[in-house]
Amino acid sequence: MSTKHVRTAADLIRFGAGLRIECRGCGNARTVDGFELAKTLGTGELRQMTKRLKCSRCGVKEAKMTLLSPAAP
Repeated sequence: MSTKHVRTAADLIRFGAGLRIECRGCGNARTVDGFELAKTLGTGELRQMTKRLKCSRCGVKEAKMTLLSPAAP
């Protein structure tokens, strides 16, 4: 994504990027797009959202977020 800075869920929507959220405890993972993330957690900063995420499998509150490139048209 070159020099684009993705800091918020709104940025994910604007650039058409996705986000992989992985639990550091058990490895459970989920992929979401910007719309789904904004609907669930709002359009705030991704750093702040990381603190609010809780694993549905093991209950650990340590998530690793990985930015996924937008799909090619």
